[in-house]
Amino acid sequence: MTITLPALGAATGEPDHSSDVPSRDSLPSTPTPDFIISATSATAVNVNQSADSTIIINAVNSFVGSVAITGNPSYGLTCGSITPPEVSGSGVATVSCSATTAGEYDLTLTGVSGSLTHKTNATFNFVDFKIEAWSPTGAVSVPLISTVSIVALNGFTGTVTISTTAQIGLACGLITPSTLMGSGMATVSCSATSIGIYILTVHGTSSSLTHSINATFDVAVLPDFSIDVTSPTTGNAGQPATSTITIKDLNAFTGAVALTDTIPPNLTCQTIMPTTVLGSGTATVSCNSNTAGIYPLTIMGTSNTLSHSTTATFDFVDFTMTARSPPTSNVGSSASTNVIIGSLNGFVGTVSLTDTAPSGLSCDAISPNNVLNSGTVAIFCNATIAGTYVLTVTGTIGPLTHSVTATFAFTGTASPDFVIAATLSVSFTSGSAGTSMVSISGLNNFYDHVTLSYQISPINGLTVAFNPATLYPGASTATFSSSTPGSYTVTITGTHGSQSHTAMVHVTVTTPVVGGAPDVTLATSVSFLSFNSGASGAVTITVTPQNDFIGTITLAVAAPASVSCSLTSTTIQSSGTSTLACSGSAAGDFTVMITATGGAIPHTTTVNVDVDAISPAAPAPSRTLGLSTAVFYGIIGVIIIVVVSGTVLVLRGSRRSAS
Repeated sequence: MTITLPALGAATGEPDHSSDVPSRDSLPSTPTPDFIISATSATAVNVNQSADSTIIINAVNSFVGSVAITGNPSYGLTCGSITPPEVSGSGVATVSCSATTAGEYDLTLTGVSGSLTHKTNATFNFVDFKIEAWSPTGAVSVPLISTVSIVALNGFTGTVTISTTAQIGLACGLITPSTLMGSGMATVSCSATSIGIYILTVHGTSSSLTHSINATFDVAVLPDFSIDVTSPTTGNAGQPATSTITIKDLNAFTGAVALTDTIPPNLTCQTIMPTTVLGSGTATVSCNSNTAGIYPLTIMGTSNTLSHSTTATFDFVDFTMTARSPPTSNVGSSASTNVIIGSLNGFVGTVSLTDTAPSGLSCDAISPNNVLNSGTVAIFCNATIAGTYVLTVTGTIGPLTHSVTATFAFTGTASPDFVIAATLSVSFTSGSAGTSMVSISGLNNFYDHVTLSYQISPINGLTVAFNPATLYPGASTATFSSSTPGSYTVTITGTHGSQSHTAMVHVTVTTPVVGGAPDVTLATSVSFLSFNSGASGAVTITVTPQNDFIGTITLAVAAPASVSCSLTSTTIQSSGTSTLACSGSAAGDFTVMITATGGAIPHTTTVNVDVDAISPAAPAPSRTLGLSTAVFYGIIGVIIIVVVSGTVLVLRGSRRSAS
């Protein structure tokens, strides 16, 4: 009995049930030649681009026939001719398809060879994007925002570049962002100065894909509001400042405006009061900061779709304090710390200085005890017991208070040393010169030469000369000259062997006033005073106005530690005199400096002071029994001579009688 095998079906290899089922008693026969048809699905491409599918014919059971291939595309898919349209035995053919609308499409492929027919499907994917834009309505000259959306179709993942074309009369900014990947949104702000309807064309491009859409901007005279704020005056850090917010109605606006703020870091603000303004009105917001700086506070007003914002600026200033701990000193010697006041964010004001010293540390009065804006003050301290001492210095101006500490370390026993001091501030016009008195004071019987040197910051623009440059405890004059206006810091160093101490002088060189500014001259009745230690001397200080000067002149005196000086009057109105009285407890030559401030520039003059030692008086003669020692012992001598002489005479008389 012959058995016939069922024919194979389509590309799946399933039996072709259209064939007759062989009878059970038929004998096996040679397998029927057949073929299998299959096709590849193309990768996704943009709409209006072609995608290819490869059609594969595989011969089965020695099939050698010719297979004619035809295709039936689904709706919306357009395909070209299958090439080749017929394949013998096994082989391949190709077909290209395209679509104008994004989507997934099927191409049904049929292979026919005689009575044999098989089918398979090829899938084609086409991607695209669409662009949408919102059309806003608003008032004249008010920024109106359109939101542009890019919507991916059928899995589109490309990058879309967005651009705009505005109708004349419509002013637009840049669209942000200008590129989107896949789907996303961008915004563009436009405004017009005249009523009308304006068209903004938005273009989206991604490779071969380009789409455009129009956004309509309807500009009309609509009820609106304006918002304005005041920026408070500069205040001290840590103190609140208040800004006033003003809402004004435009075009009969009567809505409620809700107020919110955006607070930058380091600025703390209270709640806006009130938080809502109806129509027109005002509100306030109070803010403060503990850190000096300029802080922008953004205030937003919102009423339904209307929104406007403005910015108030809060400006807070402060000062800084630093202190240098001096090197270790011997007990009984003086050590100094420099307290530096710095300005933050344009701080302007006078900082008052006080210090608190622990038990065992003795400090001179802070001089000067205040600093205008910024500067340096030296504080001298000493101790009689070895140890470490912490000095606290506090700076205050109004509610602002800062403190720093300096550590003083003293060791060993007191040894000879010296301290150096100088006029802290010198000012003069460029092309002229200014002076500072530099004084060297000995400690613990120090009396040796000290050599003066200096450093200038900045290094160029100022020259310094000392007279003398080497001196014993006493005074030297530092002369500063410059033709370059500016501010300079001069560090004056006194050196003796391994001992070294410094003093700082702030030098200000100003630009000369054309024609001569109102000013004064400063003069002394004598330039030299001489008196014994423990006594005193006096000199007259005269202030004379120049160039119609009218104002108050303040006098100050600076003297070394061994000389005490005072002025009968420290203020003079325009012109006048003051008497300088000085006394000294230690012999030596000293220089006293008098400074006059309040004129165009500070003026200084000096008086040389010679303190002479008093010769010790001859000691009073000692006395015995009411007689001076010499008289007493003279009488005793005479008595001894008389007694001795009488004894000799008696002895001689006795010898003569015996003979």
